[in-house]
Amino acid sequence: MDGRAFLDVAQRLLQASTEADWRSAAGRAYYALMLEGRAALQRWGFTIPRTEQIHRFVRLHLLYAGDTDMGRVSQVLEELSKLRNQADYQIELLGRFASNQDTKQGLADARAALLLLDAVSSDAARRNAIITAMRKAFP
Repeated sequence: MDGRAFLDVAQRLLQASTEADWRSAAGRAYYALMLEGRAALQRWGFTIPRTEQIHRFVRLHLLYAGDTDMGRVSQVLEELSKLRNQADYQIELLGRFASNQDTKQGLADARAALLLLDAVSSDAARRNAIITAMRKAFP
């Protein structure tokens, strides 16, 4: 299975009418992007940590890629992380989950970020420049 499969799950959860579904959808959107970022880094030759550090590893490698689009992917990942944390750990507060709008936007942002990741993956010269920048930032 690839991380993108979680996008379909998130979409189905968004169609439901409960706060719990919308909160769950936020988590699936986050994990779709994080897992696809991890898979890209793995394909690009990076050794992925096997601990909870993986979230930080993926986000920071994308952030320090020296590429505007990868910076945007990192930013979306950070925002989705905040949304997921609120969904999972701040359950006493309705806040952003009074409707499905914030989660819907998060899912749209995850889809857009995956398109940026795909564009880099399919452009060898750009991908190699990004890998070089990442290796320089994280020797």
